[in-house]
Amino acid sequence: MQQIKNIKLLFIASLIGFQSMAQDPHFTQFYSAPLTVNPAYTGHFDGSFRAISNYRQQWISSINPINTTSIEIDGRLNAMDASENKPYSLGLLFMNDNTMKGVFTSNYLMASGSYQKELDYEGMQKLGIGFNATYGNRNIDFSNLTFSEQFRSEVGYNIGLPTGEAALSSMKSFISLGTGLLYNYQNRENGTYFDAGISAYHLNRPKQSVLKDDNQVIPVRYSAQMSWQHYISDDVMFNVKALYQNQASMDYILGGVSVAKMLGENLYDFVGAGAWIRSKDAISPYIFLEFGKTQLGLTYDIITSDLKNGPKPTKSFEMSLQWRLDKEIR
Repeated sequence: MQQIKNIKLLFIASLIGFQSMAQDPHFTQFYSAPLTVNPAYTGHFDGSFRAISNYRQQWISSINPINTTSIEIDGRLNAMDASENKPYSLGLLFMNDNTMKGVFTSNYLMASGSYQKELDYEGMQKLGIGFNATYGNRNIDFSNLTFSEQFRSEVGYNIGLPTGEAALSSMKSFISLGTGLLYNYQNRENGTYFDAGISAYHLNRPKQSVLKDDNQVIPVRYSAQMSWQHYISDDVMFNVKALYQNQASMDYILGGVSVAKMLGENLYDFVGAGAWIRSKDAISPYIFLEFGKTQLGLTYDIITSDLKNGPKPTKSFEMSLQWRLDKEIR
């Protein structure tokens, strides 16, 4: 019994330690989770208000898949102003990350704000700066675990009894701060749009201890992003997107291309496909549909790392749903 208990504790501690010292939850469709990438993306879209939901199930065929769900909303403060200059934006993000069938969960609530400054008279170039503050909480649900202290020979396991592991259930919440810069260029006459940014999260390196270790902190996450979009004909749009992230001793590059075809003569409706590559990890085919104010995106990760060699090759699936109010015609 004691050996089984030690294995459980070792797994839980290593899992929490990995998430504390490695990478934050991430999405293949990072462009559909903009507030997780750069706070300067707050309010950076066609329209006045945006709502996005993302769901990712990672390592589906493994014993303990990871499920990540996020909901974010953002918009311009003076959206009702008749003028085109709307530099201030605010956003709010909620994210839940869980594994071990909900035994270990992480919840994040982020507030972000941005300001955009026009760099030329025509308004074709803008520079934006953004800030965010995140409240994070991690929890272990001991009601779904059993330990040797809870075993009674006459009745078996009684989960109502103490586990003897109060230290693991007393993880403290944390506050994290971040910032980012974003450059944007758009030429509506030839249908070209470009942006590039840099950002950093957890700048204050908040403490996140498993066993009351004050030296265990969440490391700063640095990232760089870019997106280029161009209409190669009147009804075909070409996109290139890329993301680089570094946190602690781990980093990756995620990038790829997609092509979208206008449906009929409706300037709001598109169908598109493409593929993204995450370095040393996966290739992700991508399809999406856009109808008016709504866009649905789907990706499926084809694993290229050593995880593909396991007894059950791991799989990852991701879906995004986006809705925008007062979307402009590009």
